[in-house]
Amino acid sequence: MSTFASFERHKKEAIKHESNVFHLLNKEDQEGLDRPSPSFPGDEKLRSTAASKIRSAVAQQRLALREYKEAVRLRPRDVETKEQLHSARLVLRKLEALANGPKQIPMRRFLAHYNLSIRYWDKGEARQAIDEARESCKELAKHGLPRGCAEHNLLLMMQVYSEFKGEQKKLEDALQKSPEAIGPNYDLGIHFFDKRMLHKAEAQLRATRERAKTSSALQLVEQDLLVLQGEDVPPVAHDGKKATRMVRVLEDIEDDLKFIGRLKELWCVEEEAGKTGELQATGVRDGSLPQLLPCLHCRYSQDRAGCDAWLRDLSLRTDIDLKARASKRLQKGKQK
Repeated sequence: MSTFASFERHKKEAIKHESNVFHLLNKEDQEGLDRPSPSFPGDEKLRSTAASKIRSAVAQQRLALREYKEAVRLRPRDVETKEQLHSARLVLRKLEALANGPKQIPMRRFLAHYNLSIRYWDKGEARQAIDEARESCKELAKHGLPRGCAEHNLLLMMQVYSEFKGEQKKLEDALQKSPEAIGPNYDLGIHFFDKRMLHKAEAQLRATRERAKTSSALQLVEQDLLVLQGEDVPPVAHDGKKATRMVRVLEDIEDDLKFIGRLKELWCVEEEAGKTGELQATGVRDGSLPQLLPCLHCRYSQDRAGCDAWLRDLSLRTDIDLKARASKRLQKGKQK
């Protein structure tokens, strides 16, 4: 086949595919006409076209573009064919934009900073938590989005850290003087709970419980040893007040730990739906997609209207994907 014949064949095929596109998009308007006019519909008409028709039109337009490329390759100086190729590209971009929907804002970086800020706070790492909270606010501001719960977290962390900084220093100094004393250990655990640092509070209360159990056991061993040696047991050893007080301390610690456990299920665990049984209530994901943790504001107030409204607005927006990563091109640009 000669070059000219091949060139004409490719152009003919391209026009055929473009006609299929026009027919798909104008089928309802052209019904009853003997010769449908090959006109491209307007934007309003395209937006109301069924998604299946748009996808079929995209497939046909890609075939048309391929045929025009072959025609231009065979006759690179043909101005008319070049213009048809350029026009076909524009039509394809328009159709692909409709098929893919609106361009979505990647939010995985925001989610990572947001969740890390809360996890650092729960572990008692206040400065790292504040740094991550700042980064989560920056990510939202960069895309022109309301900061909502990210700002709640940052303001609360800064306020609580500033207010309790001196008290924590006093408690840590007292604990350093008497590391095994039950009182300072318990007070520090309650201090972390007052700051809503749940993992840190739980760890401190567990350590206090073990010290209390050890102290009670040592007291009983000392009494039994005196009895076995035939020595007179001091009257204070028979005094049940100290033992009763220790039992109450242990009971209080157990109640505190159970309460913290229930709060962790509400505030520290990501979405449980669809998670494998072994990972339920662990705070560990069984997939790569993160979930937004509850705002710190929920730990201090029952008024969640602002938090719920902010999350609802984000979820309803079609230009936001809370689970999408940034594009590779954007990530490379930031690395540079």
